[in-house]
Amino acid sequence: MKQAILLLLSWLIALPLLAQHKIQGRVFDEKTDEPIEFVSVYVNTTTIGATTNAKGEFVLQVPAGRYELIVSYLGYEPIIYQVNTDQLPKSILFKLTPKEHKLTEVVVEGKRDPEWYQNLEVFKQNFLGKSTFGRQCKLLNPEVLAITFDPKTALLEVKSDRPLLIENPALGYKIEYLLTEFKLYMRDGYVVYLGYPKYTLMKGGQAKQRRWSRNRETAYRGSVMHFVRALRQQQLEEQGFNLRRLYRVPNPNRPTDEEIAAIRASAKAAGGSITLDAAATDILARARLPKLIEQLDKNPVPYADYLSFDGDEVKMQFDNYMQVVYTGEKEEMAYVQQLKPFNPPKPSYQTSVISLRSDYVLLDKNGSIYEPLGVLFEGYWGFEKLGDMLPLDYTLPE
Repeated sequence: MKQAILLLLSWLIALPLLAQHKIQGRVFDEKTDEPIEFVSVYVNTTTIGATTNAKGEFVLQVPAGRYELIVSYLGYEPIIYQVNTDQLPKSILFKLTPKEHKLTEVVVEGKRDPEWYQNLEVFKQNFLGKSTFGRQCKLLNPEVLAITFDPKTALLEVKSDRPLLIENPALGYKIEYLLTEFKLYMRDGYVVYLGYPKYTLMKGGQAKQRRWSRNRETAYRGSVMHFVRALRQQQLEEQGFNLRRLYRVPNPNRPTDEEIAAIRASAKAAGGSITLDAAATDILARARLPKLIEQLDKNPVPYADYLSFDGDEVKMQFDNYMQVVYTGEKEEMAYVQQLKPFNPPKPSYQTSVISLRSDYVLLDKNGSIYEPLGVLFEGYWGFEKLGDMLPLDYTLPE
């Protein structure tokens, strides 16, 4: 199944190496107006976070920039709050609203059938990933998941009222993931998920720290984060990326859908007793050909053709598709075997395809894309999932 993924992690943050700013506030219950202790307040997709004290107070130290704060507590609706240190109030008051429907409590009490566990494995493969790092990830609380599969539409949908607790022993992170949407369209071959992860560094000795540092660098190089940072700096080639225009055009050798449908309708009407002539046999044989063929323009694409700059804001805008090849690393064998399980070729350079589902997207300094709903990733970036992702405050070791 062709892998594609919409990166739906709602990232909006900038972390330049400047003086620290203090974000402080309080969290109260909207109905009782009482402070809530142990509420998780964190910067989306980073290791920056805190919990409230008995008075509902919290303090975060962050570099200058724009942030997306996540305020999350069990039994309450989460709050997603945009903040800019240039316009930072002295204190922020959050009032959490109790959830009306406790989906997870109902699901946990229910009896699970074998199909649920099968769907759980499908979810983990398409959420945590099938890569070397993804396979090592552990979902510690799968019981909080509400999993449904519609055989008519081949749609697998997963929800949870509680954060998912994940350990990534390969990269040395504990992840608390607030999942808001997961949909796997099996028939079309792509997955959509949206959530807000909080990263915490795992503790370990020097040997583990060295291994985690090496693995994090491996995960970073060639990643979407690496690509976006290099693109903002207009240093794709220098950092190992090749970007080319890709066109997908109708396959002239494939019969039209009308021709194929006509032959199949005739055969069905005859009850299978019809003898197909050479022309009809040829049409059915060529029906297995792909509808589209790809044409790659091997000429480099000037940055000005798809990037525009307005101060610190970088906008990416283009039509059709872009192929991105990272020459610094080869594909994992698991990816190659997924594409061609019976006769897999030797791994080549990591190749991905990007296209826009909105007019444009913005590229942030940290390597995130806003709006992430506006980008579709295929190929190798579609293969990599949560198990290969790093927090946005990650930087390469000096």
